[in-house]
Amino acid sequence: MRIALVDDDRNDRSQLRTYISDYLAEEHTDCEIEEFENALAFLSGYAYTFDLVVMDIDMPGLSGIEAARQLREKDPHVTLMFVTNMPQYALEGYAVEAVDYLLKPLHYPDFRLKMQKARRYIARNADQPLSLPTPDGFFRCNVSDILYVESRLHYLYYHTADSTIKVRGKLSEVEGTLLPYHFARPGESYLVNLRHLRAIEGNEILVGEDRLPLSRRRKTEFVSAFTRFMGGF
Repeated sequence: MRIALVDDDRNDRSQLRTYISDYLAEEHTDCEIEEFENALAFLSGYAYTFDLVVMDIDMPGLSGIEAARQLREKDPHVTLMFVTNMPQYALEGYAVEAVDYLLKPLHYPDFRLKMQKARRYIARNADQPLSLPTPDGFFRCNVSDILYVESRLHYLYYHTADSTIKVRGKLSEVEGTLLPYHFARPGESYLVNLRHLRAIEGNEILVGEDRLPLSRRRKTEFVSAFTRFMGGF
């Protein structure tokens, strides 16, 4: 796991580094930590290889909130956690999709709970390449690119933002592969990528620009799956 620590206070960075190292050692997970003493240094050389960014809010020059807005323009997917001694900024943190915030002074039990949540979000955003056999050869894409899979007769239609790929098969055969990447079934004929779900409106859902039926039998289970996804579970 690669983690960026962005904090102008050297002592706080040192404590965070110790907490992170101790926690990931408990979890038997290797980590690489890179420290930045201000937000400008972090953003100017930003590498798209971090799994987690832990950022102080109150920093001179460029605040953590403003830095997070600029970060989201560069990288909308990286997991972000704030550190602050001013809890009133928590709502602003959610506006830039921060997974949570750590309140100073730091205490390890609270830190551990927040890191567990962050790791769930990191796992949620994990991607997987997929190779789909078509009559013309193989079509390669990432699981995250798939909006939904539709079953019609003996074929599956993989809908992405740019194309639809037709593959012979059954929905039950691919469901096990896609469920770990936060797909859920709103009905018998569809398997939906929850990261692309825009709305649930009565007995319909909006996925990308398409409206799909939401069956009464599966509605409770589908809404529950989406709630767990939004909560990082």
